[in-house]
Amino acid sequence: MKLVTCVVLMAAQTAHAAVFDEYGASTPRRPVEQLTEEACDMDVDLRGALVTIEVRQRLTNPGPDPLAALLELDLPAGAEVLGFAINGETALPVKATSGVDRDTSVMGVDPGWLQRDAGASGYRVVLQPIATGAAVTLTTRYATIAHYSGGAMRFELPGRDAKLAPCRVSIRATAGPGATVKKIIAGTTESAGRNGSTVIEHTDVPIAVELDVAGTTPVVWTQTQTLGAGHAATLVTVLGPRVKSDGGRRVIFLVDGSRSMDLVGRHHVTQVIERIGAALPAGSEIEAIVFDRTATRILGDVKPATPETLAKIRDTVSARASSNGSDLSAAFALAKPLLDGVRGQTMVVLITDGIVEGPTGAALTTALGGKPSTVDVHTVVLDPTAAPSGAASAGLDPAQTTSPTIDIVRDPVNLVGGSFVEVDISNLGAELASVDEWLRPAWNDLALGTVPDLPSTVRAGGGWTHLVVHPAKAASKWKLTGRAEQPFTSKLRAGPTAPTGTLAALALATAPDTLLVPADPTDDQIEAARATVATQRLAHPVAGETYAFAVVARSTKVAKARRQVIEGGGKYERLLAIPDPFETEPVAAPTPVTASAIAKETLARLFRDQLQPKAYNCYTRALGTNPKLAGTVKYQFRLGRGEVTGVTLDGLGDAQLDACLLDAAYVLTPPLPDFTVNADDLTIANYPLTFQRKENKPIIILGDADSESPIDIEGLRKPVPVPDGTTPLGDLRPTTP
Repeated sequence: MKLVTCVVLMAAQTAHAAVFDEYGASTPRRPVEQLTEEACDMDVDLRGALVTIEVRQRLTNPGPDPLAALLELDLPAGAEVLGFAINGETALPVKATSGVDRDTSVMGVDPGWLQRDAGASGYRVVLQPIATGAAVTLTTRYATIAHYSGGAMRFELPGRDAKLAPCRVSIRATAGPGATVKKIIAGTTESAGRNGSTVIEHTDVPIAVELDVAGTTPVVWTQTQTLGAGHAATLVTVLGPRVKSDGGRRVIFLVDGSRSMDLVGRHHVTQVIERIGAALPAGSEIEAIVFDRTATRILGDVKPATPETLAKIRDTVSARASSNGSDLSAAFALAKPLLDGVRGQTMVVLITDGIVEGPTGAALTTALGGKPSTVDVHTVVLDPTAAPSGAASAGLDPAQTTSPTIDIVRDPVNLVGGSFVEVDISNLGAELASVDEWLRPAWNDLALGTVPDLPSTVRAGGGWTHLVVHPAKAASKWKLTGRAEQPFTSKLRAGPTAPTGTLAALALATAPDTLLVPADPTDDQIEAARATVATQRLAHPVAGETYAFAVVARSTKVAKARRQVIEGGGKYERLLAIPDPFETEPVAAPTPVTASAIAKETLARLFRDQLQPKAYNCYTRALGTNPKLAGTVKYQFRLGRGEVTGVTLDGLGDAQLDACLLDAAYVLTPPLPDFTVNADDLTIANYPLTFQRKENKPIIILGDADSESPIDIEGLRKPVPVPDGTTPLGDLRPTTP
């Protein structure tokens, strides 16, 4: 199963380092001097959300010597190579690790080979020598899935190296039922209707196919192709029409100012505030509330949404010191009076990293006091980059942080209406181009029959796609349900017919061998499913770790017979006239780092070095008014992304001591995470402290950091120091827990 969520692709003008090299029997590998790419043409066909691309490149050798060629070319994001041909001769799918045989006297030389190494963003073509004065035409076919955002289907065509010729691009788009193609924007070129064109040179070319979507509820297309064993591959596309919000003349910003937001960056937060402020309707009025453990109004009153007002909010947020705690209930409660007596709907815009404290469901919405008819909640979650440096070597995707408390900030949107936006800050600039969508209504609590792992929200003007393998009969029971202010149901309609085998190939490209097994399978059923998947992958191959594409020689009768054997599943050995100028084995994918939560030893050190001295001071002050005070207090800490997000305390019943101990907990400074090592999760730690008087001196007995996070508790066997009370802070002596 492959899930594709709605993301706006970067439209950056990126230079590319594609490879076009040549080599020969007496010529070492070098950048091309003799070979040339004479022409390049590309046909792009968008059907629904499925993009299929065919590239034709004509290479010539005008020089005196036969030379081989090596090309390495980029692919659009998420694309898979489905086919390859040389001079009209279709390549065969063969094992990607096929060996090499240079005894070619009888069977001829295989003209070319296309391979995609593990983890590569493009593909490699190796051509055996092109004769003097000859030309070859390479045809490569690949496919990807477009993303719908800002009212348009979007994808990006990679730029080309300076050694390659400009590529002429022809674009054709077909929308599904309930939508029509308005225009095609290819780079800086606009074309009305279903057909467009552009030229790719040295920079990426973003493609946007603008659609008019009818109605006031999401439309749903399905594009389906059958697989073996009674299964099918279906691409589901959900589009939200670009309806506008009914309200929004009063806007309340709720800005998370807690310590974990340091990973997001204040400049990113203020950038979001300024862009949203600039997109508000004329005559809007605003107030802003910044919150951590407590909530504070910035302006003190509702004021017109002028540049000066927005600048004051920006400056206050930028200058404010971060601290622990993320009490969303306090922020909602402070916003509640601002909703009273307002005509139309008030917009509450929550900007956070999703690491917050607060009740879920109706209890949090009650703190705000709004109803669907009076308020819309627009939640913007800014995800910090997971690995700012060294991500590739660590084997981590630098855009995969996801808040473990995300449901808390999603619930108000689901209950009263609005929209939910989650943005990776490394892509913030591109996402802000669609900021108008963030303030539009959304449809929430989405479900599609029994299909798992679907996005739960679609925003007006936005959408998502979902490619899934499923029992063929199950699709007849699917329907899209959800709610805005009222529940709705959208009928599934058949989208444009996909090219034969394309969806099946994309679905099987990342499928596990047991993809088609039923629940609680027997060993025989597992083996049957694996055999079915293997057969389908061979019928719908893609260039990857399993298969490469080889154009096989036909020059002699023996060569033709060899090709027939290979087509029938026989062993393939590459036949070369000139050895490859590189290692032919695929490059192994990096081994991901096994992430962990905050280690128990780190928690113990945090409580010993930071909490215990402050708790000691609290206790000595409390003894001045209550000399017999003693007992054990129990903390529960919730920590995430270097922040103490929340603390509960089962205290001794002394108001002064309990308040002081709670304050002491909120000034701890947990280490900021390194996402190449630490998991992006919420750590819950239970910690007791025992207060006693010994020989008229106060002492504290340290407890054990009983964390509920997935850490290796058994691996901690180091002594934990505890005080014996003979000095004001205790004579630390090791005691094994």
